[in-house]
Amino acid sequence: MAQQLSTSASDALLAWSVLYFIYHVFWYNFFACLGLGVQGVAAALGVVRFAQTRQSGQIYDYHQMASWLAQVVGLPLLAVGFCHKDMPIMMNLNVMIMAGVLVCSRFLAPGLRQLATQCCAGFAVLTIILVSLRSWNFYGLFATAAYVVAGQVIGSEGKMSMFYRVDILHVVLAIGNILYAWALELD
Repeated sequence: MAQQLSTSASDALLAWSVLYFIYHVFWYNFFACLGLGVQGVAAALGVVRFAQTRQSGQIYDYHQMASWLAQVVGLPLLAVGFCHKDMPIMMNLNVMIMAGVLVCSRFLAPGLRQLATQCCAGFAVLTIILVSLRSWNFYGLFATAAYVVAGQVIGSEGKMSMFYRVDILHVVLAIGNILYAWALELD
């Protein structure tokens, strides 16, 4: 695969949005910052990966692993950050599902591993929606809507018009991260 500077730039934007989130939320919500920090690591590795002319080797593997961890660890920890004050049962369920997927994914077939990853991320998203609805936190709802649109509608494979889908995905996720920062500042 050839060098994709547009994807490298969109990954840089995503990494910047994670830094924005951490800067504004760190002192009062460590779990959410830790969760999005995993996404920031994946984005930073993506900047390096897509700036290279030959996308293979260790940086490719590290980026793939960090992107997977952003779904399996990052989103559940973000959900824990949303519900640690109000809904401790949901917080514990997110942590248990995350731990279960981390431990068991090694032993699953690729199709089941993908399903377990989607279930883990989906439960985290549902938790954030529930907490946001319960507290009338519209920024949390809009941010979650951005994440769902990015993952389920846009995707990361192919092109939309003249843009790579992965670039649009990164921009929408960056918008979602900023909205999540505003949502947790209200909390």
